[in-house]
Amino acid sequence: MRILGIELKRTTALVVGALIALVMVGLLYWGPSTKNSTAWTRQWTTLAEWVRSMLMFSWPLTLGAGALQGLRDRRSGVEELFSSTPRPRAQRIGWTLGALAVGSFAAYAVVLAVGAVQLSSDYFHWGWVPVALVGVLSLVGAAWLGMGLGRLLPSPLTPPVLAVLGLALMALGLRETVGGEFRWTFLLPSLPSPTTVFASVAGSVSAVQALWFAGMALTGFLLVALRRWWLGALPLLVAGAVVAPLLPATPGEAVAADHAASELVCVERLCLTRAHEGERAALAGPAREALKLLAKLPSPPTSVREVVAPVRPRDGRGPESADAVWVHLDEFTYFRRKPPTDEQVTAYLVGGAGTRTCYGQDVPLGAARELAARTAMTAWLTGRYEPLPMYRSWLSRETDGLAERAWDHLRSLPEPDQAARVQAARDVQAACSGDAFSTLMAGAS
Repeated sequence: MRILGIELKRTTALVVGALIALVMVGLLYWGPSTKNSTAWTRQWTTLAEWVRSMLMFSWPLTLGAGALQGLRDRRSGVEELFSSTPRPRAQRIGWTLGALAVGSFAAYAVVLAVGAVQLSSDYFHWGWVPVALVGVLSLVGAAWLGMGLGRLLPSPLTPPVLAVLGLALMALGLRETVGGEFRWTFLLPSLPSPTTVFASVAGSVSAVQALWFAGMALTGFLLVALRRWWLGALPLLVAGAVVAPLLPATPGEAVAADHAASELVCVERLCLTRAHEGERAALAGPAREALKLLAKLPSPPTSVREVVAPVRPRDGRGPESADAVWVHLDEFTYFRRKPPTDEQVTAYLVGGAGTRTCYGQDVPLGAARELAARTAMTAWLTGRYEPLPMYRSWLSRETDGLAERAWDHLRSLPEPDQAARVQAARDVQAACSGDAFSTLMAGAS
């Protein structure tokens, strides 16, 4: 241990570890959004995945730092002296590699600790641990591989060139992921940004990645320890041949559902997932108030239930049963720095007579009719006409005109007919089948 302590002081391990920690923590604070449920301060799973995504920048840095360490003997002019000693090279450089591993592990642990102390969720599980361990192993593999390449190519240009090449590889992997090509990108240490708290990286994918980065680390060790460099490349080649057929080809194959996180727990007609059970105290009051307002309907919903799905898929949502108010907490940015008021939450739950919008990320031109119907239904329940604040920057003029027409026509009907018309429009909106605006305006000239 004394030798390890000396190597920690003599090598770049601690300096690089501190730099990696600062870069990753800075990127976490500056980059990822904190206005949704997948923020890095919300869940253990998303914390581990966001830290892995930050490896896009810290992994090339570690690779270059390892190469710089590999130049130490050449820069110090002792390479020939050490090569002439009878002591095995592997024994001598083992402590140096150990120091790099300790520095990488410490940096990663510090980043995780910074996120852990800020987590606001009561839901804990161990599924995030393999994701984090693979991240640590990837940093160790980068440091060792960089040191091996630095010894093999002892040029002052080697460290910066390796760092730039590593960053270019990360950027290429990100472009391929966005373009839909996923298979080879799982050989990279970084992960795509998390999109849901109800799934995480599959255990099989973590195992395959661990094998790959272990082969990378072993290659780095052998490149430093052996005189015949080509023997050092064998572990990486073997690992690549083994893991290539096992890599997932699509995003669906790379993730596994977290059934415990998505399990609904119902208390007093409010059903929340275990992942968001900590929000029950804040949502219970608005849920009761929303159900009280919706009781005016002939067939009112009987509960408020959380939706277990990514927020706003591109193609829109499917039909939902009309016996409940389905709520997706990310759709109105519930998870924000300043929590929404009870009135804001109630307004969201009552919007569209307790239904969600049907369109997805791509808002169609016909969305104005849906928003107008939702506005009129909401006004009938609350007794006051207020335009809904959704996509109003470019739909407001058309939506306002249609909503006023629907509201005026609805009020012109007898009260029993008003209730029946709103109920019918709600059923159409819940099923996402038909036109809720036409349902409200039936019989209008």
